[in-house]
Parts: sequence; C-alpha cells; structure tokens
Amino acid sequence: MINLKAIFTSLIEALEISDPYTKGHSERVGSLSVALGLELGLSTRELEILKDAGTLHDIGKIGVSKDVLNKPGSLTSIEFDEVKRHVLYGYNILKPLEQPELLDITLLHHERLDGKGYPYGTTDLPLLVRVAQIADVWDALTSDRPYRSAMPLAKARELMGGKDNTFGFDPGLLETFLRLTRFIFPEDDCDPFEMTNLYSEIAAIKIGDHLDKPAVYA
Repeated sequence: MINLKAIFTSLIEALEISDPYTKGHSERVGSLSVALGLELGLSTRELEILKDAGTLHDIGKIGVSKDVLNKPGSLTSIEFDEVKRHVLYGYNILKPLEQPELLDITLLHHERLDGKGYPYGTTDLPLLVRVAQIADVWDALTSDRPYRSAMPLAKARELMGGKDNTFGFDPGLLETFLRLTRFIFPEDDCDPFEMTNLYSEIAAIKIGDHLDKPAVYA
C-alpha cells in the first residue's frame, strides 16, 4: 500500500535540495494554514488537507531553473514567467495522487480575489486556497530570500493589512490571520531561534485533539 505521507516527505526533500532558500518554508506554510484553520473551526479532513497542501504547494519549483530561483537580484519578465510556471509544474507532479483539494491549493495559491493573480487570473477560489495563500505570503515576507532579508513581523503585518489589500486576500480571513499572529508571535522582534521554536509548537498540534475545544488562539 502506498504511503502518501512518505511520498510527501520525499517530494519536499527533493525540493529543498533543488532550492535551499525555501528550506522550512513549506512546513511553516502548512503549520500556519492549520493554525488559521483551527481558528476557523474547520474539520479534521480540511485541516489535514491544509497541512499536506501547505507542505507541497511549491513542489513545482523543482522544475524551475536554480539560477532563477536563487538569483539575488530582481527577475526579468522572462525569468518571472518561468517562476510562475511552478504552479503548473506542481499540479502535474501531484495530479496522479488524485487529491482534488491538494491540487487546488498547488495550482491556485498565487491567484487573487481581485483577478490579478496567476496562472489564470481567476477569482473563484475555494476556502482552503484562500487560507493557504495568506500563510504563504506571511512566511515569504518574514523569512530570508536570495534577494532580501526577512521583513520584521510588525512590518509584514502592516503591509498585509493595509487598506488597499495589496495581495488581494479574503479580507475576513486576513483579519483573523493577522489577529492570530499577535498571539503566535507575541514579540515583533522575535529572533530566528525563537521563531523556529514557535513554529515547532504549531506543527506539534495534534489536529484531532483540538476540534472539540475552543479556538487555540481566540
């Protein structure tokens, strides 16, 4: 019998070898997606999907040139077009697993409710996609990238929560998530070691044990 969790782990290991700058990003997105899902009162099945899909959402970057992924400066339009194809690569990699919600998040996590996302510019986004994409941007902003250092937590919260809705998120989910981050990260100047511990605590949450209890960070 095929062990899907083992397959997921192997795929992430392959991605992190290909793109070391995303090491830990996938797991953090999965953990933060679950934290928001718990706050929203989602079902066990939905939380498991968020954890797996958050972990695998960037798997298509395996198909993107390392020179482009690790480029320290700005990308050209051609290079950015190559990066954008990672959602299609990821969809095709995971399609044989026949997990529709997993495929939705992999394919659509860079779409936006204002129609300015990719690959299709669609605004019809399932709830689990809208949850995962918020967690994805938060971690992208607050972790080191080849082209910039991690953004301070307070600055990331300010940028994501601006009145112009810079990233085209679901406003209600975004408000809940940003409120949640104030409990998860009580200090806006958390050092990297402390943040790693906090993420480990989130990842250790046993999904089934919390569904009949009040929201963890309410």
